[in-house]
Amino acid sequence: MNSFDVVIIGGGTAGLMLARELGKFKRSTLVLDRKDNLLEFSFNTLGSFMKVEDFDLSKNVIAQKTDTLVFQSKNIKRELKADNLYVLDKKKVHEELINAIDKEYVTTKTSIHIKDIIKDKLGNFSFVKDTNNNKYFGKIIIDASGTNGVFSKKIGLREKNGSLATGVEYNVAYLGDPQKMYLLSGKDFQGGYGWIFPLKNRRAIIGFGTYNDKVVKQLKKRLNEILELPLIKALVLKDNDNVEGGSVPITPVLENFVLKNLVCVGDSVSQVNPIVGEGYKFIFEASIMASKAIEKSLKYNDINYLYEYETEWKNRFSANYKRSKKAQGKIYKFTNNDVVMDLALLLMRFRSNDRLIKSISGEYGLEKK
Repeated sequence: MNSFDVVIIGGGTAGLMLARELGKFKRSTLVLDRKDNLLEFSFNTLGSFMKVEDFDLSKNVIAQKTDTLVFQSKNIKRELKADNLYVLDKKKVHEELINAIDKEYVTTKTSIHIKDIIKDKLGNFSFVKDTNNNKYFGKIIIDASGTNGVFSKKIGLREKNGSLATGVEYNVAYLGDPQKMYLLSGKDFQGGYGWIFPLKNRRAIIGFGTYNDKVVKQLKKRLNEILELPLIKALVLKDNDNVEGGSVPITPVLENFVLKNLVCVGDSVSQVNPIVGEGYKFIFEASIMASKAIEKSLKYNDINYLYEYETEWKNRFSANYKRSKKAQGKIYKFTNNDVVMDLALLLMRFRSNDRLIKSISGEYGLEKK
C-alpha cells in the first residue's frame, strides 16, 4: 500500500523545501508531481533579498550578486544600496534541494496527476487519488501544487477564480553595470512594470509583467515594444527570441492554511509577498514553519498541532503582507501615470536607504522570530 506519514502534492519550491525538512525529521514522505522533470521551469531566474545560507543553500545558486537597486520612472531615477540583493538560478536552487533530500525517508514520483482527495468517516483526509485511480495514503496531506491550488481551491482556503500576475522575459546581452538591478515603471509599461536582472558573462534578464487581463494577452508584444525604448536600448541588446514566463496568484492576504490534516504551503495559498512578487524567501520560511508543526503533530498524534503553523506565519508575516497588499494596489493603480510615478520616486528621496530596502524586501523592519 502507498502509505506514508506525509504526502506532498507538488515538487516545486514549497514541496521540495518541505520534503527536505521532513527528511531531517526522518518522516516517511511521498512527493507527487505532475511534471516528468522537476528541473524544467517556465522561467529560470529570480531576484531576491534572500540570504541563501539561512536556508542551507550554497552560493552556487547565485546567478549574480548585485549591490544596487535602481527604481526608474519616466524622468526620475532612485538608486538604493543593498547588501543582500541577488539574482538566483532557479535550477541550481532546486538541484540543491533535491540533492539534500534524505532518500531513505523521502520518495518522489513524477508524471502523477492528482485528481481528488478523499475523506474518512471523521472528516479527515485519508488519501489522494490520481487519474489512474491509484491511491496514496498519508497521515497528513500537503497541497504544494503552486498556482493550481489543487486542494486549497477545492476546500475553500483560496478562491477558485482569483487573478494572476503574469510576466514574460528574455535573456539578453547586457550593456549596463552588472552590479545594478532595475525596476521600471511608468506609462511606457502600460499598467504593468518591468525589470532588468543582471547575470554573469554580460547577460541579463529583461521582463515585463502585469495583472491586467487585457495586457496579459499581449505580454510578448508589449515586451518587444519596451525593448525599443531609448532607456532600455542603452542597457540591453536582444539577441534571441526565446521567451520565458510565469505567474503568481493575486489574492487578498490569506491567513488560513490548514483544514483538519490538510496543510497548504506556497503559491497554493498565495504566500508570495505582494509588494516584491518574489516568493522563494517567504515560501521557504513558511515551509520550514509547516515542517515543524507537522513533526509535532505526528510525534503527539494530534492534528491540532498543525495550526501552530498558521499562528507562527501570522506572527511573522501577516502585518507586513497586509501593508504590502495596500502598497501593491497603489503601484498597479498609478504605474501607467508618468507624473504620479515621477512624484513617487521624488518623495522616496525623503526616506532613508535602509528603510526603503526593508520596505521593498517585504520586511518593514520586522525582526524574524
